[in-house]
Amino acid sequence: MHTATRRAFVAGGALAVLGLVRAERVWALIDEVAHGGLPGGGGRFLSRQELIALRAVTARLVPGPPADPGPGALDVRAAEAIDLLLGAFELDPPLIHAGGPFSGRAGGSRDDFADFVRLDAQEELGWRMRLEGSRGLREREFAGPVLGLQEIYRLGLARLDEHARARTGGAFARATGATQDALLAATDPVVHRLVAAALTNTLEALCGPPEYGGNYQLAGWRGLNWRGDAEPIGYTAAQVSEPDPAVAGGAGAGAVLDSAVRGDVLAGISPSLARGRRAARRAGGRT
Repeated sequence: MHTATRRAFVAGGALAVLGLVRAERVWALIDEVAHGGLPGGGGRFLSRQELIALRAVTARLVPGPPADPGPGALDVRAAEAIDLLLGAFELDPPLIHAGGPFSGRAGGSRDDFADFVRLDAQEELGWRMRLEGSRGLREREFAGPVLGLQEIYRLGLARLDEHARARTGGAFARATGATQDALLAATDPVVHRLVAAALTNTLEALCGPPEYGGNYQLAGWRGLNWRGDAEPIGYTAAQVSEPDPAVAGGAGAGAVLDSAVRGDVLAGISPSLARGRRAARRAGGRT
């Protein structure tokens, strides 16, 4: 990661982007990475080649059209959202906790999500450990060494490319879908850790609030026929317990799916979720 160069960028364009309101400000950061706008064409943490590999990984874990009705990982820009999380501390304030509880999406006069909350010392320590790991630092190893998400992704993506080259002579992203699936299911603890992390983070990008970088253009919510958080109006008991009625196509993300198709989408995600859980158990030494 070219830290000095990227921090110089943050001091300029990225801070100006953060002046935008609502999810659009974070989508602008996502667009920048998606279109290769940062030095070297990479992300805020991942290199260009790592991003290419991660896009392929997320696309196999949560595929979209034409393999599945959608939405998929590529539709919601899951890889770019994961990179934004991994590089959270490259921005000021770090994009960890958006405000709340009101977004203004369902009316009202407040958008509390527009400003990310500054972390206190304990919160920063905890999140740096989660993302960066302990790095041999005494203040981070009070409970033993910690493997952070940055290292899980970096090591896992490198291992996938290594296995792909041994099998096909090319990078993981260039392998066939069947080969990619086989490599993701390989009995390798480094790959298992990657799959468990990538699946969790991809589902967060698919269904989470757009202020965190995923759910690009609300594709995840529209594809599942969900209008998102409804504060301060709220939901009735029936709306909480019953499927939403089918709605005509939505702008920017294709047609909204009816309840039957939505069920197919979730059924398609379930096997990937199960694989990720099994991988997590194996990586933790449990059967």
